[in-house]
Order: sequence, then structure tokens, then C-alpha cells
Amino acid sequence: MENGTTGPVAHATLARAHEIAAAIAAGSLDGGIPVLIDAINDRNAVIARLRYEEARERIVLNGRVRIKDSATPQYLRGLVGEVHGFAGDRVIVCLGEPVGKFKSGHVECAPELLEPLE
Repeated sequence: MENGTTGPVAHATLARAHEIAAAIAAGSLDGGIPVLIDAINDRNAVIARLRYEEARERIVLNGRVRIKDSATPQYLRGLVGEVHGFAGDRVIVCLGEPVGKFKSGHVECAPELLEPLE
């Protein structure tokens, strides 16, 4: 995903962002805060969707995956399993045995929390 954080244009834009942040902190943009919040939330949603789509493209049915260290509960971190299916935006991973509260050995995870193993 291109995040626009490199190159001279990005550095100039980042400098402007710092100016805007300073103006917000000083109260100069109080009337525009709702508009800024809406724009930030909208962009954040787009970025989250792009991250989801990129992660989902790497996950294949019956492929082996490792649960990343950012997953919760913590006892799932580093475990390896096989992708058994998809449920909406979630990936169903079979760990092969019961783990913690996952008595069936199946865990539903966001694809961003999975690392495909080749």
C-alpha cells in the first residue's frame, strides 16, 4: 500500500500537518475541528480497509499461517494453524487442538493478524 510518506512532496505535506496540529493545539481551528475529525476518520477507514484487503489477498484456503504477536489473547501469539475457511471479514484457523477458550481448536482472526507460511 502506498502511504505517501516518502519524497519531497510528502515531507512538505508532513510539515503542513505539523502546522495544522499546532494551530489545533492553539485553538485557532476550533470551528473546523468537526470537519477535520470527519476527514481523519474517513481516511482512517480507507487505510484500514486497504490493510485488510492486502492481508486477505495473502491468505489462502488450506494454507498454513502463524498468528502474529499483536493478537489477543496473548496465548494465541506465535501459534501455527491451517486456514479452514472464511466468515465475513474473518479467517477461520484450525490450530489442531484446543487452546484456551477455543475448545474446538478453531479461531476466527482478522487477516491482518495472520502471517502466511510458505
